[in-house]
Amino acid sequence: MSNTTTQAAITITGSGKVCAVINGQSYTIANDHPKYKQIIESIKQKDWDGFVNLVNISKQVEDYAGVEISDGALIVNGEIIHNTLTKRIVSFMGQGLPFDPMMKFLSNLMKNPSKRATDELYDFLEVGELPITEDGCFLAFKNVRSDYKDIHSGSFDNSVGRICEMTRNRVCDDKDQTCSAGLHFCSIAYLPSFSDSNGGKTMILKINPADVVSIPSDYNNTKGRCCKYIVLSEYKEDWRSKINRGESGFDCDLYSSDGGEYEYDEEEYDDDEVEYGFKPSGQKFHNVRGSNGKFVKKN
Repeated sequence: MSNTTTQAAITITGSGKVCAVINGQSYTIANDHPKYKQIIESIKQKDWDGFVNLVNISKQVEDYAGVEISDGALIVNGEIIHNTLTKRIVSFMGQGLPFDPMMKFLSNLMKNPSKRATDELYDFLEVGELPITEDGCFLAFKNVRSDYKDIHSGSFDNSVGRICEMTRNRVCDDKDQTCSAGLHFCSIAYLPSFSDSNGGKTMILKINPADVVSIPSDYNNTKGRCCKYIVLSEYKEDWRSKINRGESGFDCDLYSSDGGEYEYDEEEYDDDEVEYGFKPSGQKFHNVRGSNGKFVKKN
């Protein structure tokens, strides 16, 4: 809690907007702020330090060296990064999801030697609504033959657990060459465009953003090429029905590193509300941060 010398004046309008002055600093918070519920609770508790930390989203990335959020942009070592990534981080905060996976994703992405591929990947993920994994990779789809070999050459085994890989400089890095060499992946919207074979399968791939080479320009950000991916699982749902319903094929924004979904629950310990979930392995993780920006944990 804040000390007794803090000077605070708070007004909440009929629309839910919070107008505050804390120690001479003014704040205006709309009810769509990703931490709005926690901000209201900090007001009830007169926790002014917590209030300031919650309001200032940039404070929550200060633990990551060289990273800050300013005017809606993510800045890494002084370089402005595409706002799509910033939006995802803020979205994760708003959903109570841990945003460490996003920072790991950013770290992996910065290892990609191609600026073009780095820039193109943002829009691909946004358009395809593809989820991030806890270790900073992302999930995508691929249609294969009935024997799990790739449709084009029949030489890559896409059975569950396989790692498909080729030399990066053999993958076409020209986004204007739409059908060219490389390991292909896609969002659910592109699956109908894959050449199909009788009894073909649809696989879920895990891809490190460092291994993305290009996103072809004429497929509306639904198809990509990379030099390496891991085959996580076979997708057995009816993706055609999902497309007709306008769904992306994934049920949440964050998945575990082995492709399982996170489940959430809530529990109270003393005066602290602790929200947590369980990974498919059964391991518990906490995803609510206290006023100091750290995850709240059970004593």
